[in-house]
Amino acid sequence: MSSLSELQSRKLGFIELISMGFDVYLKNVKPILLLFCTIYLPLLIILSALNPENQTNPSGLFLAFFIVFSIVVALVGFIYYIALALITENYLHGRDTSYQSAVQKIVSNLLPLVGLCLIFSINYFIRFMLLIIPGIVYTVNNQYYGLAFILREQKGKDAFNYSRSRVEGNWWKVLFFIFLGGLISLALQFILNSVLTSIPFMKNFWGDLLSVILPQFIVIGITIGNILLFLNLDYHKSLES
Repeated sequence: MSSLSELQSRKLGFIELISMGFDVYLKNVKPILLLFCTIYLPLLIILSALNPENQTNPSGLFLAFFIVFSIVVALVGFIYYIALALITENYLHGRDTSYQSAVQKIVSNLLPLVGLCLIFSINYFIRFMLLIIPGIVYTVNNQYYGLAFILREQKGKDAFNYSRSRVEGNWWKVLFFIFLGGLISLALQFILNSVLTSIPFMKNFWGDLLSVILPQFIVIGITIGNILLFLNLDYHKSLES
């Protein structure tokens, strides 16, 4: 049975989605790693360079710049996630999974994507600063707004409504995927940082960078698993309507 048939046959469990995510990752490793190296890797390098521990004299100006740069970080991470989703769905449907096809679609829809990301970031920030929990709830409910836009052509507010309709009844499942990817990434980063800093010539920028980059290679499979969860929920929700 193909991956697409499995997604459409029934609601899949965590292990099945993660296993399928790594399968998609390995079968499309070239375009995915090209995305990683051209979109996400430069961001990780800049973040490591901006780490206050790697700054000899951090200033107020630097901190202000770092806040502004955080917005750019959210946008770049969002674009990277959307590009992964395009490659994933194209692979499931037997379409072109090349790096170029994903990037071309992103570029042609860049301004609307930036607008959606800003709307999401502002709403999340306001809710998170108020009580934290509303920010978490908002994040989970609107987890798939970008996928709704780029994969299902839902515009503006419709993209957020579409995401909430897919998450409804599956809130904890979506939260688990968000939590799992972050937890594994942080745990691996901590372990690698401890190991690398014990090596004399790695107690610097390069040691910090490697401890961030290597976990990100691993969690790509989990990220794709989260995309597959959206596709799985989307198909079965469409049958109900």
